[in-house]
Amino acid sequence: MSIAGAGGLEIAPLERRVIARLIDAAAFLIPMLLVVAVGVGLYNLYRRRRPAAGDESSDPFEAPEFPLWRRVGESTAGRLGLAAAFVPIEVATRNWRTPGDRAMGLRRVDAGTGGSVSVRSTLIRVGVQTASGELSRWVQRPLRERSLERTRALKAELKEAREIRAGDPEAQKRAMTEVLSRSQVGPTYSCSRGVLGGMLGSLPLQLPALWSERNQTLPERIAGIVTVRD
Repeated sequence: MSIAGAGGLEIAPLERRVIARLIDAAAFLIPMLLVVAVGVGLYNLYRRRRPAAGDESSDPFEAPEFPLWRRVGESTAGRLGLAAAFVPIEVATRNWRTPGDRAMGLRRVDAGTGGSVSVRSTLIRVGVQTASGELSRWVQRPLRERSLERTRALKAELKEAREIRAGDPEAQKRAMTEVLSRSQVGPTYSCSRGVLGGMLGSLPLQLPALWSERNQTLPERIAGIVTVRD
């Protein structure tokens, strides 16, 4: 299959695109998850050891209800600000090929000319992805609210465990550890839920549109971008 008016370039087969994305996931997503896991582990270790260093006012089992990263993520202005901050990177790397694309011999081009992807097309693609992300968050809002309710319930249960065993630090620690072990709320759960939620929210955009003869994703089709074989 070729692109009409684009020098006879061959459209990338769907299976090659899928394999390329799997390669990218192995190259980027897995290391990112490992970094997040290590970061969460180090943070938990730091929180647990602070009281031993003389900071009795710090509770290793109680984190702020709204840490900075969550306040930014829950704020529409914060999310849009982060998206805007990454626009220059998206523009600068618009014709850069990922490891998966290189391995499978793929590249993105202008759907009309077959030439390099333009800045305009990149801005349109980013705009569509950002708008879709906001729509996805709106759909997932009930899930986030239930998660927040669980977090508040956990904090109340931890507070009760501390008050019941006041004066016995070891008993407090055992009781609070037991509460946390029964709960699904925590840094690891929150991070993994955020990553998986983001992946599921963006999945419809990344799947090539079934009605597109050029195997374009929705942002690509709107922006006028197509993936071809070298």
